[in-house]
Amino acid sequence: MNSIVELVRLGGPVMIAIIALSVILYSRCFSLLLFLYRSQRRLHRDLELTEQTPARVRSLRSDLQETFYRQRHPIAAMITAAPLLGLLGTVTGMIGTFESLAQWGGQKSMEGLARGISEVLICTESGLAVAIPAVMTLYYAHRLLQKGLQRLVVLEGKFIGAS
Repeated sequence: MNSIVELVRLGGPVMIAIIALSVILYSRCFSLLLFLYRSQRRLHRDLELTEQTPARVRSLRSDLQETFYRQRHPIAAMITAAPLLGLLGTVTGMIGTFESLAQWGGQKSMEGLARGISEVLICTESGLAVAIPAVMTLYYAHRLLQKGLQRLVVLEGKFIGAS
C-alpha cells in the first residue's frame, strides 16, 4: 500500500486513474482467462462423450465465441485507455514543469524541471506498463478461444463422419 501512495506522489494525480484502470483491466483479463480455461476443460470432457448432438456442439461454439467477444471489447477499450492516461499524465507533468520554470529562476527552476520530468516519465511508463501485458494476455486469450473452436470443429466433424 505504501508503494502505491509513493507512486501516486511521484507520478501525480493521473496515477490514481491509471492504478484504478489497471485493477479493473486485469480483473477482467483474469476473468476471461478463467472462463476460457473452464471452457477448455469442459470441451475436452465433451469430446470424450459420444452423446453430444450437433445442435449442442453449435450451441457450445456460439456461447464460447459470444462470451469471448463480449468480454474482449471492454478489455480492448481499457488497453487503449491506459497509454492515453499515461499521455495525460505526461501533459499534466509538462504543464507543471513549465509553470515551475516560469515561477522560479535559477536553482529552484532546475529542481522543478527535474521533478516535472520525473512525473512525466512515471506516468508514461505506468500507462505503457499497464497496457503491454494486457495486450499479450488478450492475445493469449484469443489463442485459447481458437483452440476451443478447433476442438468443436473436430467434434462437429465426428458427427458429419458418423452420418
